[in-house]
Amino acid sequence: MKIRKNMYALGEYVGHLIIGVLMFSALMLFGGLLNLLVHSSAPYIGDDQFLQLMKLVERIILYGDVVFIVWWSVFSTYKAIKEMINE
Repeated sequence: MKIRKNMYALGEYVGHLIIGVLMFSALMLFGGLLNLLVHSSAPYIGDDQFLQLMKLVERIILYGDVVFIVWWSVFSTYKAIKEMINE
């Protein structure tokens, strides 16, 4: 019975990690599309401050995405360990 509960906890853990990777990929896709949009519209806008601001926004999205995936992995691991210990 304990093996079944541990396998269930392991399945939940892997599921959490997969969802985290999917969210990371979605945010990276959004950041990449934003980068393409900025580079394609830069000649039409012609404002250096706009480009600097958008590069800052892109960096914030990237760093936020990395912090989120690290937090999500640590949280999922903690939750799985806690569930296995309590069973």
